[in-house]
Amino acid sequence: MSISALVILSALATSPAAPEVSESPRHQFSLYGRSGASIYLSSARTQGGVGGGFGVRDTVDGRWLLQADVNALTGLGSAFAVRVGAGVQRQGWWTPAALVTLTGLFGDRLDFLTPEHPVPVAGPSLGLGLTVAPARFTLGKAQVSVLELGVGVGTDNPGLGLVYGLTLLEVGVALW
Repeated sequence: MSISALVILSALATSPAAPEVSESPRHQFSLYGRSGASIYLSSARTQGGVGGGFGVRDTVDGRWLLQADVNALTGLGSAFAVRVGAGVQRQGWWTPAALVTLTGLFGDRLDFLTPEHPVPVAGPSLGLGLTVAPARFTLGKAQVSVLELGVGVGTDNPGLGLVYGLTLLEVGVALW
């Protein structure tokens, strides 16, 4: 073996390894559609209904979720719900998730006049809560979730309200 071949082999053996290329990108942006129900219940007002909507999600490192969606609701008049959430999911093909969500309900509602609330409460119904998605699956770029449950607490000042959410079906696709 020649000296130049030994120098080349020793240079290759001592050079740092090439960085590994990650299989999944750091951020994976998705669009999703959902169907379900949301309702806000308190002693001062009731708001919500059944319907569907769409949203966007960023999955960071295959584990952390950031998402926002808008949903049109009917049943107690015409209303819409806006949800923003952050949470964590299991990695793999079965990806159950748990998210902390802030839900705002806007539009028609039923107001109840009580001694604590002699006039209707102004503004949207807001609630902070937890949503769990135990039957959630990721197959390639597609995501499917069945039967997500959410519960939260809001304030009508004075008094508290409860926000309930039920997603029957959510289907999404990763954009990149």
